[in-house]
Amino acid sequence: MANMFEMLKQAGQIRKQAGRFQKILASKVCQVSSSDGKISMKVNGKMELLSIDISQELLYPENKVKLERMLLQLWQSAQREIEKIIQEETKNILGDFGNLPF
Repeated sequence: MANMFEMLKQAGQIRKQAGRFQKILASKVCQVSSSDGKISMKVNGKMELLSIDISQELLYPENKVKLERMLLQLWQSAQREIEKIIQEETKNILGDFGNLPF
């Protein structure tokens, strides 16, 4: 029975750590820019898009395809950066889970 209480205690610790992890990720912000600096975006560690800044010169109908391509490339770049942040933070937190029975 003591084993069951210990497992419940550890489950509570995991929940607490998960909550902290979510807060850490929300506080991490990645900013990426196109190579020409005409578009930039900020994304947090929870993959939430916080802002996009687009140069006025790209906001013409003839630039539609270029703009879409640039936005897609930037989003993919931001995702890669956030994945690195998530991996780093996961490594930092995993040290606290070393004594789990499973």
